[in-house]
Amino acid sequence: MKIALTKYIYVFIIGVFFLGGCGVSENKNISRQSNTVETGDFNAGGVNPNLSKDDVVELSKIIKLPLTPEEVTYKEVNSNIDKGGKMLPTTDGKKLIVVLKFSPQDANQIVAQAEKYKPPVGAEIDAENWFPAELVAQSQLSGDETLKGTAYAANEFLQPPFNNGKITRIADTDFFVLELTSL
Repeated sequence: MKIALTKYIYVFIIGVFFLGGCGVSENKNISRQSNTVETGDFNAGGVNPNLSKDDVVELSKIIKLPLTPEEVTYKEVNSNIDKGGKMLPTTDGKKLIVVLKFSPQDANQIVAQAEKYKPPVGAEIDAENWFPAELVAQSQLSGDETLKGTAYAANEFLQPPFNNGKITRIADTDFFVLELTSL
């Protein structure tokens, strides 16, 4: 009798364990879906169009890359929505934000090419949560969550539909933030 009772207890405990695990997983999934639908992060097909990408080959089809970067992360953003998610007056423009990391030699060459078009100016960029961890950490050290750097003309990167932009070298790094628009 004691052996049968022990078996029932083990079966009950294992059953509770498995059922409890399944319930938590489903609740997280339901919660995630409802949150993302509310914030507009996903389209009707469940695919997030706002994810950043890191494919250099795909990026080279969108813009010109005068030199091959060591790392790349980019995201096309809707230019008529501000950071708070509020709609701005309608524009038909596209905006592309690209974070590029070049070797030290290539970084200096990018700067030299860009200086031919326009003198550099000091700049601050708001760090996005999808930026490389090194840049996000650097922005948090500044206290205002911005990245300081030097902005240059982005003529070497322009390719239709993008016809305007700037490239900012982040201070004390070989990272650049390229911002292009079709306006």
